[in-house]
Amino acid sequence: MTIQVVGEQHPPQRGVIRRDFRKLQAQNLAMPIGFRPPIPNAADWQAQKFAIRLCRGAACYAALTAHFGTRNQTRLEWTIDGRRPYGADNDDVDQSSSNKYLRWGQGKTLPSNSSVDLVYEHSGGAVRLNFWRDLPLWELLQPQPPSLQRLHAILEASPPGVRRILFIDVEPGEGGRYSHTRLRRSELLALRNLRSLDAFTALLCLARKGELLEDDQYQYLPSACAYDMLPRLLYSHPPLRCQWEMLFSCLERIFWRRVYVSGDYFEFPIETVRSSIETLDKDSSAPLPQKSGKRIRVIDDDPITTLEKKFERAKLWEREHVKGPRSHKRGRGHE
Repeated sequence: MTIQVVGEQHPPQRGVIRRDFRKLQAQNLAMPIGFRPPIPNAADWQAQKFAIRLCRGAACYAALTAHFGTRNQTRLEWTIDGRRPYGADNDDVDQSSSNKYLRWGQGKTLPSNSSVDLVYEHSGGAVRLNFWRDLPLWELLQPQPPSLQRLHAILEASPPGVRRILFIDVEPGEGGRYSHTRLRRSELLALRNLRSLDAFTALLCLARKGELLEDDQYQYLPSACAYDMLPRLLYSHPPLRCQWEMLFSCLERIFWRRVYVSGDYFEFPIETVRSSIETLDKDSSAPLPQKSGKRIRVIDDDPITTLEKKFERAKLWEREHVKGPRSHKRGRGHE
């Protein structure tokens, strides 16, 4: 089976291989937008869930050790819990620790609410483990996308700077509801250019919304923007960098290994992210390569514009030959 590959430096080529794509799509029964082979199986999704927990625990552990300046488990437990080594009150003293904090970094467990409160108290409020433990990011990496209602709730909880781009009005309208309209390309790039964790989360929400709506274009561009943001996100949020390659694997499986209705799929290499992180370590203001394009007026041969037109042609062909004709609205309509 041959599927057209579009690399980072190459614009989409003409000639959609629809027949091969439909065969591939038939194997992707769980998701409307197909995956690149090898198709994830039950074991892969189980591994994904463990990897998510490992990344969550590692982020909490990294935030903890960075604040207290040590990874010595005995010292951490004495400082935070006030616990002396096992057997300290007896003649036979066991100097070992319980490794309760190390288990977070190993993905064996996550901080309990009591541990969250204890660390918050002993760090003077500087370490908020619940922030890292409960990031919406982990929910967006799960095999099945959250419901549309849940995605909207995450978006509505964004800070004002992100909401100004997401919604026509920064505050909800009558009835306490926001107007969830389709974002234009320039607005998606504006989210990318914020370079914040909240903007990154919003882009992942929009990509999963595109997945739910079976909208290839709306899944692809937010995903590409998130890929461009990842190096700067890891640089500015050290706890997420602790297991960043595992995090990349989780993101890649959900967002960047897709096959679209046009028959195209795209390469999002980890090497580019690694190289970009090394560049930022040397110069935090250095420009980085951008797969999702520049925030300028596009021209006819712009790769992203070409891709959008290709998606539209493929969707039109699918409606006429597979699903039958179906009316659709133009413009920035409600979803």
